[in-house]
Amino acid sequence: MVISIYRFSSKIIMFLAIIMVASSCAPRYEFRAVPMRPIEGYPNRVSFPEGSTGAYAYYESAELIKVFGFDLKKAGVIPIELRVENDGAKSPIVLVEAALTDQSGQMWAVLPSDVVYRRIDDHTSGGLSASDGARRTLLWGLAGAAVGAAVGVVGGSSVAEATAKGAAAGAGLGVASSVIESGLDDEDKSNDVYRDFSKRSVEHLVVAPGDSTNGLLYFPAEASRPAKLNLKLRIGSTTRKVSLRL
Repeated sequence: MVISIYRFSSKIIMFLAIIMVASSCAPRYEFRAVPMRPIEGYPNRVSFPEGSTGAYAYYESAELIKVFGFDLKKAGVIPIELRVENDGAKSPIVLVEAALTDQSGQMWAVLPSDVVYRRIDDHTSGGLSASDGARRTLLWGLAGAAVGAAVGVVGGSSVAEATAKGAAAGAGLGVASSVIESGLDDEDKSNDVYRDFSKRSVEHLVVAPGDSTNGLLYFPAEASRPAKLNLKLRIGSTTRKVSLRL
């Protein structure tokens, strides 16, 4: 019985160790300011009576790593920088719709903000994060199982056996502590991901008269290389469709 419990404990500890290694190998999220260019810096800019707009697609892995710190495509996200300037004197410019056309001719809608968060957070924290607290519960549960199984190896044994197997309990406690500390740190990073990427998003863009706005739209990396960004803008009672080559 002692041997079977010991083997069970070893498997749990090995499983937790694998989780920790996988998490440590994942890219670590850290905020990086993304430079935004003036409207003149977009070769594809389009002007219309009320203003102008331009866009730039971040797609090459080397550039994504340089600007964002990791390859967002591997996280399942293609970021497209968008700038809109309102030269009109009366009405705000409202982004009604944005769609990406890739080089294969397929069209893709903007990813919902919660999906963007989940993809980036999962990629940068080893795929274990959950904003609703389930991840914290999982970590505490796994750590508790490791300690419980390890202590079970020692319990009911003779003094000699307990001394020989004491390392199992120590390992269980050590792994539990490491997993929980790692998990809490990653959960803090999850909050950073949500804050940073939601602030940069211009999915619900509104530009007041005489003002300008820039930020990022996020599209699914299931798309092939971006070819065009298609925008539907509402200015007062007027709707304008604008297509920007990327």
